[in-house]
Amino acid sequence: MSLEQQYILLDGMDAGIAVKADAAFFDSLPLIFSHWPFRVNPRFEAEVFASIDLVDAQYLLSSPYMDKTLAYKEPVNAICALVAELAWARLREDPTLLCLHGAALEFAGRLVVFPATRRAGKSTLTVAMAAAGIRTYTDDFLPVSVADTGEISGISSGVSPRLRLPLPDQIGGAAKSYLERRPVLSNSQYTYVAPLKNESASFGDSAPLGAIVILKREDGAAPEITKISKAEALKTLIYQNFSRAGNAADILAMLEFLAGNLPVYALRYDETEPAIEALKARFSKWDSALPRYQPKARLHNALVDGLKPFTRYKDITTGQFEHAAGVQVVSTDGQRFLTGRNGQSIHYLNEGAALIWQILSEPTSVEEAIEILLSAFPEQKRAQIESDVRRSFKNFGENGLLRKLDSPPVSVPNPISATAP
Repeated sequence: MSLEQQYILLDGMDAGIAVKADAAFFDSLPLIFSHWPFRVNPRFEAEVFASIDLVDAQYLLSSPYMDKTLAYKEPVNAICALVAELAWARLREDPTLLCLHGAALEFAGRLVVFPATRRAGKSTLTVAMAAAGIRTYTDDFLPVSVADTGEISGISSGVSPRLRLPLPDQIGGAAKSYLERRPVLSNSQYTYVAPLKNESASFGDSAPLGAIVILKREDGAAPEITKISKAEALKTLIYQNFSRAGNAADILAMLEFLAGNLPVYALRYDETEPAIEALKARFSKWDSALPRYQPKARLHNALVDGLKPFTRYKDITTGQFEHAAGVQVVSTDGQRFLTGRNGQSIHYLNEGAALIWQILSEPTSVEEAIEILLSAFPEQKRAQIESDVRRSFKNFGENGLLRKLDSPPVSVPNPISATAP
């Protein structure tokens, strides 16, 4: 079967997608990009950021920004992977955008963001909220912009929500009825459900961020919404993989602002319908003015510069190490975080790792760090200290946070005290 070259051009994107595929692939597009207008053209002269080719009954996804070509047997899976590449392409085209990994829905004119949390029911709850009449912005990826006034807004993706199959019983009767009355695209793994015109925000629609809710699904749990501390909120946001797309210093500064200035809650729940009633009651109105974020410098998405090289050290057993250039430490409410990889990663430091990081402010080997901590904490077992030091050095080294000295100096860092911060 001879397939003609076609190009998918989505509104708001300069780069296009080159496609040689069958009717099953093209027929799937309107159900997935239900609120993101697009067109298919036989010609396109500008940049192509990704390609889909149907070869030997497999849909091959390739891109100059991907390490390798990915192969899928069904169009749904191929387009699912393509949506992820679209998210990155969108950030590359607009260097002022940051992003949050999670769902976002509109309550009383503001967005409540639900961070991506493994097996917490984010997408299930999103579709159930859509069935309850709550306007959907995204179930996965939320670009974020900061206006000149400092208002932080989320921007709709225009992509239909995706559910994993089989559907859990907790989704509720209203959501099941909703799915029966909406266009869907399914295979054995996923179902995309296309909201009707006013049920979802369209591509480019924006609304200010109002609150963040961390989902904690537990069997049999009655819905309970509790506020969490700034430190716990910031740590949770980073652990849940909020934004790995841009400059880490910018991301961390914004997350710190959000954790300190937006209400951050934990929602413990099981069944979606009682949980939605609790959310609607909590966010029926907003009592506080929108916070205004003023970054120290213009936000800059590091994707436009590409990934800058950094040195990994897999062998940390010999030689002396110190902090790599450009690594910053951010502290909030006693919690410490590092921004590394030339601004392209974020790392949380527990108490032990923070002490070891402090030691590394001067050139230090693994054995020297072990001896320093044994002197400072003689009550601790040597085996535990050795394990902690080697693990921390290994993590720091593999993540580009260290620089190895070619000619180690003679001096040894002074022992730290047991009360060191």
